[in-house]
Amino acid sequence: MKETPIYSAAFDQLRAAMAADPAGFAALYRDYLADAWQSFQIIRENVQQGQFATVRSRAHYVKSSSLILGAHGVARCATLIEEAAIATNFSDLGTVLALMQNELRDVQLELVNRLGPSVLPAGETAA
Repeated sequence: MKETPIYSAAFDQLRAAMAADPAGFAALYRDYLADAWQSFQIIRENVQQGQFATVRSRAHYVKSSSLILGAHGVARCATLIEEAAIATNFSDLGTVLALMQNELRDVQLELVNRLGPSVLPAGETAA
């Protein structure tokens, strides 16, 4: 069985834990998307500038929040970026950054499908 961009077990567990606050549940994912997109931009800019410490800390942050919320593809990309920053070697990150951007788009689309357009951060579209 192919898993969706959001790991269903994590999503369902969080949804059950927040059953009394469905708006808060959607807000949790909206905040995640806003933070993940902002962090992606910061990571990309700092990779270009060779800022290893900033990239490492942001990638670690994205990895952790993505794992908790079930965005495992995003977490895998963030892990590779974090490892590259630790190794102080950004030479092969172009492909990983493109993959991370695609993973974030897929997660965003999946969340819109599951929760509706209110999950989108301000200024974002589902496409």
